Amino acid sequence: MPHNNLPHPEMITRSEEFRQVLTPDLFAYLLSLIPTPEKYAAMHERFEGSVTGYLKGDPEMVKQCEEARVELNKAMSIVQGIGKAVSVVDPTVQEKLGIVHQKSSSSSAALTAAKDLRLFFDKNGQPYCSVTRLAGAKGYDLWFCEGEPSVESNWKLLTWSSSCQGIYLTGLNRTRTNYLKLRGKRGNELGPWSNMVILPPV
Repeated sequence: MPHNNLPHPEMITRSEEFRQVLTPDLFAYLLSLIPTPEKYAAMHERFEGSVTGYLKGDPEMVKQCEEARVELNKAMSIVQGIGKAVSVVDPTVQEKLGIVHQKSSSSSAALTAAKDLRLFFDKNGQPYCSVTRLAGAKGYDLWFCEGEPSVESNWKLLTWSSSCQGIYLTGLNRTRTNYLKLRGKRGNELGPWSNMVILPPV
């Protein structure tokens, strides 16, 4: 739990700062960010309805499917995050949400390289990338390069993601060509690099 090792006087100070910012308006705003069952059902139906067009290779439906998946993934992450947060009060909430902690049978298998790293854009033109989940990976290191991609020293870590879908490409200089690749990660173990994709300048 945060601040649990603070001396009592300092904890009072921290709590008072928190009380000042936790206004009724902010609390109401926080609640508005949580997807209701109705909103989540609508997101699910949108994604489910777009999959057929995606499988047919319809370019517009492919785009809609990727966007719908990003939104659905965000909603799932929010609800699961809430379940994890309130588990300090009620540990059964995570179980009710289907969040189970099981030891993966593939955890000891060597990480493999992703071969289908792909780019897509949301309705506002913001870039994202996705890749098929790698067995045994607990997260993904995404790297970028603005220079010659064959020079190893040109590559830098862009972000780490626990999800293989809808990774937001933030912090890039979009006036330059960006090369991107990622690899699975499990603890200190790193997998092979994925295929490389190119994000053109705008």
